[in-house]
Amino acid sequence: MWQLDFYIDKDDNEPVKDFVLGQPDKAIAEILHVFKLLREFNITLRMPYVRKVHESGIRELRIKHGSDTYRIFFSAYGVKKFILLHAIIKKEDKTPTEDITIAINRMNDYISRYS
Repeated sequence: MWQLDFYIDKDDNEPVKDFVLGQPDKAIAEILHVFKLLREFNITLRMPYVRKVHESGIRELRIKHGSDTYRIFFSAYGVKKFILLHAIIKKEDKTPTEDITIAINRMNDYISRYS
């Protein structure tokens, strides 16, 4: 089974973990369910749960709960590991470029500190 790691910035903040824990309990349960699917099915998990959003390898977990649509950006790293980089409640039809850029920057930061 693959490992899921939360991105931790230089100040020891865990933005995705903080985002998830800030959601209502039932939304957290749904997010954790999709995390379990990602761990179990890893790189074979596809739509409607996972979509590639950038040629760098950044993907988004797609989670629907009630009227809210969550996106958690992640990337594979090393052996059987996903890094959870950034999370949003999606408000527009198209995923905002700024959010993809945040995920890319965090992945670059992660690689520079841990490789």
